[in-house]
Amino acid sequence: MRKLLSLLILLYACNGAVQNKAAADSTVTTVKTDSAAVVAAPATKQLKVEVTGITQQEFDQYKSAYHNQIERDLLKFPVVNGQITITTDGGKVVLKNNPGVPHDEDRLDYHYAGYLQPLNRYLVQVNGYEHGYCLAIDKATGKQDTLSAMPAVSPDGKLILCSKSNPYEEYEHIPPPTQDITIYTVENNVIKKAFLQPYRWLEKELYWKDNHTVYVKSTRGEAANAPVDYLQLVVTTGTDTRPAAGTAVSAAWKGTYSTVLNKDSKDSRDHINVELKVDGDSVIYTESGFQVYSKYALTGTEKDGMLSFAFKKVLDGGSAVLEKENRFGYVRKENGKYVLECPYLDVRTGATKKEIYPLDKK
Repeated sequence: MRKLLSLLILLYACNGAVQNKAAADSTVTTVKTDSAAVVAAPATKQLKVEVTGITQQEFDQYKSAYHNQIERDLLKFPVVNGQITITTDGGKVVLKNNPGVPHDEDRLDYHYAGYLQPLNRYLVQVNGYEHGYCLAIDKATGKQDTLSAMPAVSPDGKLILCSKSNPYEEYEHIPPPTQDITIYTVENNVIKKAFLQPYRWLEKELYWKDNHTVYVKSTRGEAANAPVDYLQLVVTTGTDTRPAAGTAVSAAWKGTYSTVLNKDSKDSRDHINVELKVDGDSVIYTESGFQVYSKYALTGTEKDGMLSFAFKKVLDGGSAVLEKENRFGYVRKENGKYVLECPYLDVRTGATKKEIYPLDKK
């Protein structure tokens, strides 16, 4: 009996030690501050983002009109003795660097990045071991919110977009590297996460065109000569009436457009037949060939003399990865003939540059 009692005491002591160690380990990377940082809570209304292509001319046209309104007063809160002290009306927020104690994975460096006037927030960039994020510290209260990256704020101050390049394999449906787009809502001075989506394209530059629309310059890969695309991200909720991306499709575009990929190959198994059947804003895309069959429903919009397409849903076969990107391409008329510019097909065929696909119309 005495041996059993001793064994129980030993097990209890070991269990307590494990629990205490777990508790200690969980606080190793916790930063001691006067006001604890919190990850933005989910918003009650989740946002949706529609991604379509635009021209470089469109991207350049509105760029100079946008100002992110971050005051880059970088010397306001310098690093002193390995820490920065942010003075707010609600008290001091002290952020202490961690050089990597007890583990290199615990390394954290804080750098003041500026003041975001529309939201009355100080911004602090945080760099850790293979990760980084941004703290938004309320100047009035000292409350901290964690953003995934440095923010770009909509002109009306109601939406925050963070774009973060991610080289790690974190998603089942999409291989790295990805561009992770996170959007937060701002309601009654409260920041809440409302959207997160990884994309295959990599962002090089972006700005808010208006309160609902973001223009992006992107590349299809990390190589110096990677093809460049210009994209439009339209942010909506389930109840929003978003600004129209273009006009209704005119009858002149109605018809069936087709082309053959790998047409010059002597092996007919390499040939892939591509067809776009346009009936107003409803478009059916089909590709077929040897062991190949995919069918998509697209939406069509007429804009700037072009017929632009966006994914609606997969009807048969197809690529769920590319469906996630929610973009497709556009048809335009060039010297009296129709051509297709299609990021989907470029990725689908492994093209190393932006391709132009000639179309026959009937």
